[in-house]
Amino acid sequence: MATTGIKSMILQSVLYATTNQQPLRCPSLVTWQCFHTPSTIIAAPDNFNSNVQTPTPQTLPEPIAPIVTPLPLKPTTTPEKSATPSPTTSFPRLTQEADKIAAGRAWKYFERNWNPQTGLVNSVDNLPWTTWWDQGSALLGIHAAYQLGLLPQDVFQKRMNTLLETLEKLPLPVTGLPNKAYSTRTAEMRQLNDTPDPKGTSGWSALDMARFLLGLHVMRSHYPEYRDSPKSDSFASRINRIVARWHISKLVKDDWLNGAIPKAGKLLEVQEGRLGYEQYAAHSLRLWNIQAANALFNPPVKTVEIDGIKLQIDERNFKNSGATNYLTNDPYLLWGLEMGWNDAVKTQVQNLFKVQQQRFKRTGILTAVNEDSLDRPPYFLYYSVYSNGQFWQAVNTTGKAYPQLRFISTKAAFSWFALMPDEPYTKRLRDFAQNLSDKNRGYFSGKYENSKLGVNASVDINTNAIILESLLYQARGRHPLLFQPSTIKN
Repeated sequence: MATTGIKSMILQSVLYATTNQQPLRCPSLVTWQCFHTPSTIIAAPDNFNSNVQTPTPQTLPEPIAPIVTPLPLKPTTTPEKSATPSPTTSFPRLTQEADKIAAGRAWKYFERNWNPQTGLVNSVDNLPWTTWWDQGSALLGIHAAYQLGLLPQDVFQKRMNTLLETLEKLPLPVTGLPNKAYSTRTAEMRQLNDTPDPKGTSGWSALDMARFLLGLHVMRSHYPEYRDSPKSDSFASRINRIVARWHISKLVKDDWLNGAIPKAGKLLEVQEGRLGYEQYAAHSLRLWNIQAANALFNPPVKTVEIDGIKLQIDERNFKNSGATNYLTNDPYLLWGLEMGWNDAVKTQVQNLFKVQQQRFKRTGILTAVNEDSLDRPPYFLYYSVYSNGQFWQAVNTTGKAYPQLRFISTKAAFSWFALMPDEPYTKRLRDFAQNLSDKNRGYFSGKYENSKLGVNASVDINTNAIILESLLYQARGRHPLLFQPSTIKN
């Protein structure tokens, strides 16, 4: 692929981490309803234009001291005595040959795309660029791979140490929060179009940071005693100090998720998130004592009926807020695998599954919707059960529909089977996705519903990390990744 094509693919492939739950601009962040005007749309890629004027420090928010303290670690059952943690033989193991094969294939992505200089993992195969949503996936993928025995303990510790060293000296904007994008080779700040951003003018994403903070919490809670050497601090202590350096209290404002985008030489703070993604991120932030009560309990929703099945959708759509209300699998599947569904969301999840199963029964088209990267223009789409008043829409961030590019998502297929293994339809999905891979690069994003188009051969971090997460979830007896082994035993 030509260099310009690769750059375009990267931008589109990872914009989901900063645009899939798009922020909106309103006079009050508590009031979501506002009129759509071109000057306030922030869902479109050209809002991340490389020609945006670089803000000066005076136009950016002044740093404030962190006011949020990470949750205290629970005491370990074994006192810290050395740098040697519990042996990996105590970890869960996959027993089915298909699962072992899948884990090995997904891990190939990490072997190709881990950067020894920084400990960061490329967002897309062979391109040294990333967002923090993708690094959250990377952390959870590495955690899953270690637990499943795909990398030795010493290699795991070395890779974590390399990442923590990078985070300890990570360049930050004057906002005190990590920039939206970084180079995975140098850890230098980048813009969303992969151009240099030395002053960190790209803003921040509450959704991205929430997923990364969830990954950091899993690492500090599962390996509190791990350290690089007997005399060094534990990984948990280092993670707490790293996060304390960031002004993560800015990720919430007026009890809504709060992001920032560049506009007219300044950073404009905006509400971020739509139903599903919004609650997933808000629950993740609670692990660090960050509370977003409106995001959790007061999202504006209404009920729609699809094929006789009732689903909750976000009232904030592209027309009234400048951002699309994607109802897709990703946030609900991550929520289930990583934290476990609470009672409030279970009906929505069950109906989301039923409506896709019913579409297959009605049309014969195997259905597992998701947001995913593509191997052709527009390089990234949100395939949703519902968006902007339409059913079964595959749209880009500007709301343009691409019905000819509907696809079945590999990561959705693996995740649904892990979460609902007794459903015949999830077994059909998993069997279909088992071999959608390149033996040297990892799993493909999926396959197009149009049989003439064949495989969607895009390869990225999120697909391969979530496959590993789903396999660890199975190996742990279907316990969410957040749960520690002692919690499971009790």
